[in-house]
Amino acid sequence: MSFLAIVSAKGSPGVSTFALAATLSVPSAAAATGGTNAEGPRGPVLLAECDPAGGSLLAGYLSRYDLPTDRGVLPLASAALRGSAVQELPGLLIDLDNHKGERLALPGLTDPAQGASLAPAWAAIGEFLAALSRAGWTVIADCGRLASGFPPWPLLRQADAVLLGVRPTSLATISPAVPALAQLRRELPVADGTLALLPIGGGISARELSRHLMAPVAAEVAWDTRTAAALGGKGRGRRRGALMRTAARAVQATQALIVSDRAARLQLPALPSGVIA
Repeated sequence: MSFLAIVSAKGSPGVSTFALAATLSVPSAAAATGGTNAEGPRGPVLLAECDPAGGSLLAGYLSRYDLPTDRGVLPLASAALRGSAVQELPGLLIDLDNHKGERLALPGLTDPAQGASLAPAWAAIGEFLAALSRAGWTVIADCGRLASGFPPWPLLRQADAVLLGVRPTSLATISPAVPALAQLRRELPVADGTLALLPIGGGISARELSRHLMAPVAAEVAWDTRTAAALGGKGRGRRRGALMRTAARAVQATQALIVSDRAARLQLPALPSGVIA
């Protein structure tokens, strides 16, 4: 299906909350007739916490559960470097949906000091997640802030789309996106993937945001404080609220944008006038 990586410039625009909301609300394998679509088998939705500064799932949304401590991105990194990631992956995941195997999570680091140790493995992890997407999985990677000391650039280069999450409440809140976009454009091959903005919460319109930052907007995500708190492990939220609905639509809109961008890149140049094809 697709491999989406979400990042932020600085602050807390809600990227991790969006990633979890999308994982829980995007149509899964069971939503497709017979678990298939026109492109072949439809696989699970996977949330991969790839933030070098540490993940939030275990301390937040999953904090009420007594879970094994040997699962997540750190053991996957070792398995990917050994070439055994495919065999070991099932034992490294957490099922978010009552053991249906449709919505899965790969927990992130629990200690930010481990971020540097993952640097040699980001390329292998990225290649593995990209292979899962080609096999029909929808992979949503929460890659944290670009301002962290060890951004996972090799992984980001493998993604079908990189979304820069922003809070569009004012020019002040979107200004950090300017250097972040410049850095993303330097580091990522423009011809290989989609780079777009992901505004989270209301404020500046998508059209104005795109004009100010000179980048496309993939989709707009509504913010629901109650549901966001529940996704952080505090209280109960509305699984059918605006945050969940718009997060699912944002993934679908990004997938459509990826297809459109690929078609544009493959489009042949126009023939000179007078030349017959």
